[in-house]
Amino acid sequence: MNKAMAGVTLAAILLAFGAQAQDAREGGPIEIEKCQTIDKPGSYKLVKNLTFNGPAGSACLSITANFVTIDLAGFTITGTSPSVGPFPPFPTFPTAIEAGGNTTGITVRNGSISGHFNEGVHLGDGSIVEGLHVSNLAGANVGGGVFGITATGIVRGNTVLNIFGIPGSGTGIGAVGLITGNYVSGTRTGIITRGTVIGNTVTNSERGIVVGCPSNVTDNTATGNSIVNIELDGTGCNDTNNVAPAP
Repeated sequence: MNKAMAGVTLAAILLAFGAQAQDAREGGPIEIEKCQTIDKPGSYKLVKNLTFNGPAGSACLSITANFVTIDLAGFTITGTSPSVGPFPPFPTFPTAIEAGGNTTGITVRNGSISGHFNEGVHLGDGSIVEGLHVSNLAGANVGGGVFGITATGIVRGNTVLNIFGIPGSGTGIGAVGLITGNYVSGTRTGIITRGTVIGNTVTNSERGIVVGCPSNVTDNTATGNSIVNIELDGTGCNDTNNVAPAP
């Protein structure tokens, strides 16, 4: 092969490589730069921190499509909304990430939520919530209370801290399904759940882990909660290897 042909071949290879790289970028997750409604299925990711000051009943990220994955990519959604409604004593706030009641197959992962939200994440059936840090939510016990995470599906590996409600409410995680590997502290109720509840830790709350039976409740640690560490409601729960001394 002569030098001219070699140069042409190398240029062709570089051009093809560049085109493939461009195609890979175009086929990657859709970037989120602001609060918005997500109405098409697919993969999305945050590319910056978001701040939301919308009214009660709204959401920073409102999901209306099925089969949506949102990667917060280490960024934070912060609520700064002023109180809405009669005050005192009941300010009400929006939600950080909310999926419509008829949606399914929603995944939210890998980031932080804090500030003036009545709920951090509210998802429906077939959802996955993992790797979130939800902290210092301030809302009101109006229309269901204040929750860090609400979901039906898989809730795993999240940290939920200091969920405040007025007056005196606040639940770290309210979920049905597989609830595993979560850490919750500083709430009125740490985890209220039904399903498979494995390897969670709840501390410094009033009620630690409240489980509707029948459920599988295994290898959880609930200590330092003032009223009850683990509460099993009903019959048929498998209560195995939990650390939950009487307060």
